[in-house]
Amino acid sequence: MMHVITRGMEEAERMLQGIPGAVPRATSRAINRAMTQTRTEAVRRVRAEYHGKASDIRDTMRIQRASPGSLHGMLESVGSPIRLTQFRVTPRQPTAGMKRKRAVNAAVLKRGGGTIRGAFVARMSSGYVGVFNRGTKARLPIYNRYGPSAAQMLSKDVVQIDVEDKMVEVFTRRLDHEINNILGGVLA
Repeated sequence: MMHVITRGMEEAERMLQGIPGAVPRATSRAINRAMTQTRTEAVRRVRAEYHGKASDIRDTMRIQRASPGSLHGMLESVGSPIRLTQFRVTPRQPTAGMKRKRAVNAAVLKRGGGTIRGAFVARMSSGYVGVFNRGTKARLPIYNRYGPSAAQMLSKDVVQIDVEDKMVEVFTRRLDHEINNILGGVLA
């Protein structure tokens, strides 16, 4: 969860002091644009560190938009761990028959990966293909393997720092833009 810190508010209040309701309107618009672009940057940064689809990350993110009455914007990611098959896994499909057991390799991070000991790829009766491990030496139960959740990927320090920097940069730039729009509309 990230919060936009409103910087440059004193300057905005000074520039728009004669226009009623202009400061909250400009600030809420700037916060909302910052939240949207922050989500895009967060997905981009996570994809730079991890394998996986952007939609799997973006779908877990929710933006709470600001309004002139509530100058508060929030971007949060909530969700469960992502199935390992959504990352880079080989083999992608079950191997035919029992001819030879094939090791399952998985890479969640872009900079690494490895063999998952005792894992296998199987197709369930529903058609779902997943990476599984046996719970015991017996045939059943088997357990689906998962990678990190999108929230865990977003909470990585490298990702957090870049995303917060982008958020502040976009907010200050958009606040200036919104102030100029309001002043241009009043003076025109």
